[in-house]
Amino acid sequence: MPFSADRSAPARWALAALAPLALAACQNEGRVHSAPKEAYKPGGWAIAPELTRLEWGKAENRKACAPLVFTDSAGATINARPAEFSGGWAIAFDLPGLRSAYGVAGTGLLRDDDLDSAQEKERKLRAQWPYFRELPGLPQASYAGYGLQGAKPYPTDNPEGTGLDSLAYVRVGGQKCLYNVWSKLGRDHLEALLDSLRML
Repeated sequence: MPFSADRSAPARWALAALAPLALAACQNEGRVHSAPKEAYKPGGWAIAPELTRLEWGKAENRKACAPLVFTDSAGATINARPAEFSGGWAIAFDLPGLRSAYGVAGTGLLRDDDLDSAQEKERKLRAQWPYFRELPGLPQASYAGYGLQGAKPYPTDNPEGTGLDSLAYVRVGGQKCLYNVWSKLGRDHLEALLDSLRML
């Protein structure tokens, strides 16, 4: 019927005009949801938060060195205990037959830390360590310099650091201490621990 066809034509034109707007809205929403890395929490739960708060609360540096926890053990057994760290706090994780297999520590305060700009702090850490990693799950700017103990690179015949002691120095935005993260379970394990760090 011509009359009904004429009446539906404006509606069809309106729908056609709105389609690109609806598509654009969906695309924008997708970008917003996929963008922030900060929302990702590998394990979803803090590991040993009560013990960490207890040890941090006794540390000399607690006012300028907030407690950090892992949210993912990267498959390793979780057996946490306090560890000694002069002027700071530390949590170590033991495995059967391997003491202090991995852990995290807030070391003593850094001298003259306020004198360096944020860029200078990052430059120094990059220069000290063979590997560098940004840590988007922590207050910015946060990053780690890491490698084998002694700030050495992983050997070419053992690039995963199997059986070797890996260590990272971690800087966290707004904190005046240097954090240590260590693992005796290889490079991949250390990197997974770094990515899982969150502030309590």
